[in-house]
Amino acid sequence: MSGAMRIFFLVSAALILLAHILSAHGAIHRRMQCQKMDGRCEVECLSFEDKIGGCRAELTPLCCKKRKNN
Repeated sequence: MSGAMRIFFLVSAALILLAHILSAHGAIHRRMQCQKMDGRCEVECLSFEDKIGGCRAELTPLCCKKRKNN
């Protein structure tokens, strides 16, 4: 394999890793925002919970919070 091909694959792999790292940072920030609103990130909200936002992570897309009874 020539030197140019090796460099191309190395740069490509570095860009893919960088894209994954940056998207993970955003998910962590949204999870912290959900916790500040006294919510939790879940796949589905329970029947007695309200959807108050999105966590947008792959496995936990919703931010859920218990309903307040009036």
